Amino acid sequence: MATIKTKERRDLVDKFKHFYDDLSLDSLSDLGEIYHKEVSFVDPVTQVNGLEHLHSYLEHGLANVTSCHFAIHEEMINAKHAFVVWQMRLHHEKLAGGREIVVPGTSHLVFAEDSHSIRHQVDYYDLGSMVYDHVPILGWALGKIRKRMVDFT
Repeated sequence: MATIKTKERRDLVDKFKHFYDDLSLDSLSDLGEIYHKEVSFVDPVTQVNGLEHLHSYLEHGLANVTSCHFAIHEEMINAKHAFVVWQMRLHHEKLAGGREIVVPGTSHLVFAEDSHSIRHQVDYYDLGSMVYDHVPILGWALGKIRKRMVDFT
């Protein structure tokens, strides 16, 4: 087994950052340059296993997106893991009337031991602020619930 150094991991995270900087259906062909073929990907919506399933999941998620940009503003990297802190800026034609949605989040990346790729990724973000708040009736109801919770403090 080859020893992969932290500098090589930094290079991989740079590829990751570039990929998510302007995420689109066209960029999905580059997934194999970043992710292991047996990648495990977890976020608040689902868990997918394998590069093909990740491709399908992202493709489905981007279907009605007019733009999606992840600004990564903090990162911690070693030879085994990386943590990145990001802000997603999303324009989705069926959410928020097509206006920009901004969602902060973090990703925990686990590198494959035997290759220069990401083997496991877990994304942490508030699904409500990304989707539920922007669905007309549901968003209104959640706003009312939040207001009542704040009124208790």
